Amino acid sequence: MTTHTDPRAADPRPATPVFVRVTEDATAAPVESLGLDGFETGVLAVLRHVCLSFAAPEGQSWRHAFAIATERWGPARGPEVVTGLLPVLDALAETRRAPFAVMDPLSLAVRGRVTADEAGLMRLIAAMRRERTGAARGEIAGLAEGRADPGLIAAALAFAARHRAAEGQAARAPAPVRVLH
Repeated sequence: MTTHTDPRAADPRPATPVFVRVTEDATAAPVESLGLDGFETGVLAVLRHVCLSFAAPEGQSWRHAFAIATERWGPARGPEVVTGLLPVLDALAETRRAPFAVMDPLSLAVRGRVTADEAGLMRLIAAMRRERTGAARGEIAGLAEGRADPGLIAAALAFAARHRAAEGQAARAPAPVRVLH
């Protein structure tokens, strides 16, 4: 009898990142220090609930993520934002060995603060939404533990392309045509 082993079994990394619920972090920066726009602030809230659902599946925090997104961006766009984050989180799981730390989205005490991991991911999304390649490159390296991970780059770019920042859209818009009468 021949036995086959799954090659993934030798890989010590989990298939899904081990997200850490952080209830208090004295070193965490204020969310406002990141300079996020309204969309990105909403993404942070959704991200925390998605991550919490990985850490504690029995709590079904993913339902909160979808409810927040639907309330914020409507029934068509809201779920698209949530599902658009999943490939980014999968790419993080593939490239990182360290757990991805998030604040507990249900804690009022830490809601206004961000972990270093959250800050890095939100700065990456913000940079890519605004086509700031240099800034994005640095955030990729930080999140991917020093590597320029192509999977993370592709996933974050795909998310950013679907959800461009207003200033990025304005930069690509054609100049208005002036008609003189």
